[in-house]
Amino acid sequence: MSYKSQITLFLICFLFAVSANSAPMAFSVNSDSGNLANTDSLYTIDLTTGLDQRKGTLFNGIGTHVDTEGLAIAPDGTLWGVDDESLKLFRINTTSGSVSFTSEVNLVGIPAGGGNDFGMTFNCDGILYITSVVTNTLYRLNMNGTVEVVGALGNLGANISAIAAYDDPEKLYGLGNGQLQSGQTDSPNLYSIDTTTGVASLIGPLGAEAKEYNQGGLAFDAIGDLWAITDRRIINNAIENKPSQVLNIDPNSGVAMSISNSSEVGFESLAIAPPAACQVVNAVAPAQAIPVLSGVGRMLAIFVLLLSAMVILRKRST
Repeated sequence: MSYKSQITLFLICFLFAVSANSAPMAFSVNSDSGNLANTDSLYTIDLTTGLDQRKGTLFNGIGTHVDTEGLAIAPDGTLWGVDDESLKLFRINTTSGSVSFTSEVNLVGIPAGGGNDFGMTFNCDGILYITSVVTNTLYRLNMNGTVEVVGALGNLGANISAIAAYDDPEKLYGLGNGQLQSGQTDSPNLYSIDTTTGVASLIGPLGAEAKEYNQGGLAFDAIGDLWAITDRRIINNAIENKPSQVLNIDPNSGVAMSISNSSEVGFESLAIAPPAACQVVNAVAPAQAIPVLSGVGRMLAIFVLLLSAMVILRKRST
């Protein structure tokens, strides 16, 4: 095999490896977009490239939900949303973005008037958690719309606008708001949240790669990588219409790595996959887990292996 052929084969293999290890697709809603024609629409987002595709407005046959700030995928794969303006929980069609009117329920026990900046996630048992910035509280949200305070009102102690659960028993994480109104504290950090007391504990700041933002969305993918998307339409109280930023976050340190930027603005929610790392009842005891690299680490490992193979082939051909 000629050296040129070896190089070509190497590049093909590398591109295939990158494709196989690329980030997953996610759902989000452009609830803070300035694009009035397409605002409050469901989008799919390629987290690697930031490429977003509009699926359709969150229309229930009567009107459109205009402030959907929480998204989460249930264990059965159903996508649910919660709207801050209408205080409703509802099921979303992932193909068209339309809302099932018959699934809509009113939230009972949550302050009206907006500003809740809901975070939302399911755990492995199908329990739905939400957070409210207005009350600084973690709630369990029943599918009939009633809520149960976790711990006590105000226990969060941080302005958390996005949450994500992983593992069984669950580990709950929260993303703080980046910029808030006067009298509140900016919290561009990652937190762990106790699902018994409702208290948030600081893990660490997102760091330098996370650009200034207001609110955001947070979600785990199926293999346990933690992702965030941030709303950067308004920066320092000025409308700048900056694209949303996609971040990959280390759940142990809170440090974020910038991955891509969307073309649309105003994304404040994120949903990727049903709850993951869930135990299977009555299953055979699992074998000892084998440590694996992150998605980026796997890609670099493949690159090194392919590069080594190319060098060996080069030596053999000379």
